[in-house]
Amino acid sequence: MVNYQRNLVKQQQQYLAESDACSVDKCLGYCLNEVEPIVKGLIQLKDREVNAELLKNLNILEEEVEKSRVQLLEKDTQIKAKDTLLFQMVEINKQQLNTITNLSAQVEDKNLQIIICKRQEKDLAYLSPYVDRVDQMQIKNLTAFQVSYISPSPDWIVIQTRIDGSVDFDRDWIDYQNGFGDINGNFFIGLEKLHLLTQSRQYELYIQMRDVTGTTKYARYNNFNVAGEKDYYKIISVGQYTGTAGDSLTQHVGDMFSTRDQDNGNHTFNCAYKKRGGWWYHDCNHSKLNGLYHADGLSANTTGISWGSWSNWNYTISLTFAQMMIRPALT
Repeated sequence: MVNYQRNLVKQQQQYLAESDACSVDKCLGYCLNEVEPIVKGLIQLKDREVNAELLKNLNILEEEVEKSRVQLLEKDTQIKAKDTLLFQMVEINKQQLNTITNLSAQVEDKNLQIIICKRQEKDLAYLSPYVDRVDQMQIKNLTAFQVSYISPSPDWIVIQTRIDGSVDFDRDWIDYQNGFGDINGNFFIGLEKLHLLTQSRQYELYIQMRDVTGTTKYARYNNFNVAGEKDYYKIISVGQYTGTAGDSLTQHVGDMFSTRDQDNGNHTFNCAYKKRGGWWYHDCNHSKLNGLYHADGLSANTTGISWGSWSNWNYTISLTFAQMMIRPALT
């Protein structure tokens, strides 16, 4: 009897235990089914809030980037405008510099003409050469030699002067190559020196002339260049002409120098021999500043000191004064 009661109690306890376990499992399953959607909803809500905040920040950044882009475009426009203005100012400065250079050259011309006129007023009967100082010059391997300079600019080097007939300019090749005459009077510097000078840098050429009536004119060229001995000292260039005497030298560009004993001209006969002086002859015409000196200013046989454009290509007119000068170009 006692054993029976014990077994019954044991069975009841086992049943209760199994019943409790089943209730707990059912409760947990129910709770999970109800709570899980709520939890997921909360998570999604949180994600939406985070995304909204991120989107807001992103929009702010995009606005700032757009503002920066607009500012950069404005800066770029300003820089381009300044560059354009700077370029215009540079061009204006270039034009002003060219104007100043041209005006300076004109002033130099006027000053030189004033000095010439003043000196002519002092002595119309005898026109002395315009030499202000004499210096030594050394060019490459040549022996140092004397050169004369003239005002108003200290850079004008005298390369040829004709003032009277005391020095004969109808000479041989070797004399013209080396130079001859009195540096303070009738004078020719020499072709080799002239070549080396004009090859060293760009030189201007200034020629002042006078006829028997006292009329003075000038011719100026901005790029005078003489070749070497192997090319018979031909004129390579003279540049642009300005002046009052007319242009009677440009035609001689490319012409070689000839003397009575060496004909390098383009004519059928030796112009230097016939015209009585060494020069860069072009069909024996246009110009010839080393011809015979005629004190009366006339040369019936056209052997005189001539500058064709001086008197409408009348080669019987012989100048009574001529002086050729060079100096380093201002440009």
